[in-house]
Amino acid sequence: MREPNGPFAFQLDRSAERPLAEQLQQRLRAAIEAGQLQAGARLPSWRDLAAQLGVARGTLREAYERLVDERLIVASGAAGTHVAGAPP
Repeated sequence: MREPNGPFAFQLDRSAERPLAEQLQQRLRAAIEAGQLQAGARLPSWRDLAAQLGVARGTLREAYERLVDERLIVASGAAGTHVAGAPP
């Protein structure tokens, strides 16, 4: 298993009261808002990033879905998932 790097190199607090999906959502949102993940940047698949972070795929999928609901990322099927706001 590869170690996460760049904007995906964060630790999760498994003993926290907040669910892991919420922690992932917050960390990814913070990376987007700080410009670490710029508009149009492709995100790893939720399966790949879940494996890198050692969390269940459904947990990361839920975090991605929440970010889609916030319109911070855009899921484009086979084209992948990207940070929203990229010029067409």
